[in-house]
Amino acid sequence: MTGIPAPSNSEIETESENTNELDFTSGLDRIGPSHRPMDAAEVRRRAVVKVREDLPALAVEHPLTLMALHADIERVSLQQMIDSYRDMLAQELSENIWQKFFDQNIFILTMLFCGPVHLVSSQFHAQPSGIRGTGAQIGDYLFRGAGQVLSIVEIKRPSTPLVQKREYRRGGGVHAPDSELSGAVSQVLYQRHSLQTAWGIHRDDEALADSRPDNTRCVVIAGTLPVESKLLRSFETFRCSYKDVEIITFDELLRKLELFLTHLAE
Repeated sequence: MTGIPAPSNSEIETESENTNELDFTSGLDRIGPSHRPMDAAEVRRRAVVKVREDLPALAVEHPLTLMALHADIERVSLQQMIDSYRDMLAQELSENIWQKFFDQNIFILTMLFCGPVHLVSSQFHAQPSGIRGTGAQIGDYLFRGAGQVLSIVEIKRPSTPLVQKREYRRGGGVHAPDSELSGAVSQVLYQRHSLQTAWGIHRDDEALADSRPDNTRCVVIAGTLPVESKLLRSFETFRCSYKDVEIITFDELLRKLELFLTHLAE
């Protein structure tokens, strides 16, 4: 998905004055062998087919209108993606279901990075298994940037606890990171180490050509931001102390999508 700015209404109106009004639905009843009345869904489907068939001509004759349509489609698609994400957050879902959701909407994970990235592999083998099929280190996602840098993304659950509710020492206001979170951080760091150790095998993969494992980034997506102030402070202190692992919560990632949609609508 790309953020193509929609042309202004005045630009589209100017184009409409110089060309005939587009009527994508005219003559739809003549498409196909039957002249029986069609329901609204079928009319829309045939309109889409007609537009796709006429794209080269539309790009020449009505470029601004076509750009506006493209931007509208992106906004609607992003809104549907956000609605699905929000609905899933309200449920108690497994890591496997979230993995499938991100597989189908990989664009969401690209929002984690400031530069352009593309997916190298999901469920990648950072370390191959031994001769008996054991010992493999499997990561959730491996991305590659425009240069040589690779990024590992590890997915947990929105319900993953981030900090312990009990104070580390009574009255101190300090809450230690939950073992689920610290375990996820250790896991992704070990995957990076395994990737680097086994680089002699991985570098022959065409998708990794000219890349290097030296500065591989690590990202963990887990939990939701604590509501209680002192718990939030302990979590922020913990995650800001890591220079090699970025920790982002599920609700923060949703907020990124919502902000992107807001900018598209401006």
